[in-house]
Amino acid sequence: MNCGLQRVIDRFPQLAASIQDRFQDDEGFREMCRDYADALDALRRWQASSGPQKAARVEEYRELARALEVEIATTLRLPPPDTEERLR
Repeated sequence: MNCGLQRVIDRFPQLAASIQDRFQDDEGFREMCRDYADALDALRRWQASSGPQKAARVEEYRELARALEVEIATTLRLPPPDTEERLR
Protein backbone atom coordinates (compact mmCIF):
# COMPACT_ATOMS: atom_id res chain seq x y z
CA MET A 1 0.00 0.00 0.00
CA ASN A 2 1.19 3.52 -0.75
CA CYS A 3 2.84 5.19 2.26
CA GLY A 4 0.77 8.38 1.94
CA LEU A 5 -2.43 6.40 1.62
CA GLN A 6 -1.60 4.32 4.69
CA ARG A 7 -0.73 7.38 6.77
CA VAL A 8 -4.07 9.01 5.94
CA ILE A 9 -5.97 5.80 6.71
CA ASP A 10 -4.09 5.52 10.01
CA ARG A 11 -5.21 9.07 10.86
CA PHE A 12 -8.83 8.59 9.72
CA PRO A 13 -9.52 4.83 10.06
CA GLN A 14 -13.29 5.33 10.11
CA LEU A 15 -13.04 6.76 6.57
CA ALA A 16 -10.78 4.06 5.12
CA ALA A 17 -13.13 3.07 2.28
CA SER A 18 -13.72 6.68 1.22
CA ILE A 19 -9.99 7.40 1.41
CA GLN A 20 -9.13 4.42 -0.78
CA ASP A 21 -11.78 5.34 -3.36
CA ARG A 22 -10.70 8.97 -3.51
CA PHE A 23 -7.02 8.02 -3.64
CA GLN A 24 -7.65 5.76 -6.61
CA ASP A 25 -9.65 8.33 -8.59
CA ASP A 26 -8.23 11.76 -7.64
CA GLU A 27 -4.66 12.83 -8.45
CA GLY A 28 -4.99 15.94 -6.28
CA PHE A 29 -5.97 13.80 -3.32
CA ARG A 30 -3.03 11.45 -3.95
CA GLU A 31 -0.75 14.49 -3.88
CA MET A 32 -2.27 15.62 -0.58
CA CYS A 33 -1.63 12.16 0.88
CA ARG A 34 2.00 12.27 -0.29
CA ASP A 35 2.40 15.74 1.20
CA TYR A 36 0.93 14.50 4.48
CA ALA A 37 3.34 11.55 4.62
CA ASP A 38 6.25 13.88 3.82
CA ALA A 39 5.21 16.29 6.58
CA LEU A 40 4.98 13.45 9.11
CA ASP A 41 8.40 12.14 8.05
CA ALA A 42 9.94 15.60 8.43
CA LEU A 43 8.23 16.04 11.79
CA ARG A 44 9.71 12.77 13.06
CA ARG A 45 13.17 13.71 11.78
CA TRP A 46 13.05 17.07 13.54
CA GLN A 47 11.71 15.50 16.74
CA ALA A 48 14.77 13.24 16.75
CA SER A 49 17.12 16.12 15.96
CA SER A 50 19.28 17.94 18.45
CA GLY A 51 19.88 20.95 16.22
CA PRO A 52 19.30 24.53 17.29
CA GLN A 53 16.21 24.87 15.08
CA LYS A 54 14.52 21.76 16.45
CA ALA A 55 11.67 23.46 18.35
CA ALA A 56 10.77 25.80 15.50
CA ARG A 57 10.86 23.08 12.87
CA VAL A 58 8.87 20.63 15.00
CA GLU A 59 6.16 23.26 15.40
CA GLU A 60 6.29 24.14 11.69
CA TYR A 61 5.83 20.54 10.56
CA ARG A 62 3.24 19.82 13.24
CA GLU A 63 1.18 22.76 11.95
CA LEU A 64 1.65 21.63 8.35
CA ALA A 65 0.46 18.12 9.21
CA ARG A 66 -2.60 19.54 11.00
CA ALA A 67 -3.42 21.80 8.05
CA LEU A 68 -3.17 18.85 5.67
CA GLU A 69 -5.44 16.81 7.95
CA VAL A 70 -8.07 19.55 7.71
CA GLU A 71 -7.66 19.74 3.93
CA ILE A 72 -7.94 15.96 3.59
CA ALA A 73 -11.04 15.79 5.80
CA THR A 74 -12.64 18.63 3.87
CA THR A 75 -11.86 16.98 0.53
CA LEU A 76 -13.43 13.73 1.70
CA ARG A 77 -16.69 15.56 2.45
CA LEU A 78 -16.86 16.92 -1.11
CA PRO A 79 -17.98 14.92 -4.15
CA PRO A 80 -15.14 13.60 -6.30
CA PRO A 81 -14.13 15.97 -9.13
CA ASP A 82 -15.66 13.83 -11.87
CA THR A 83 -18.97 13.61 -9.91
CA GLU A 84 -19.28 17.40 -9.89
CA GLU A 85 -18.88 17.50 -13.68
CA ARG A 86 -21.56 14.82 -14.18
CA LEU A 87 -24.02 16.76 -12.03
CA ARG A 88 -23.80 19.86 -14.25
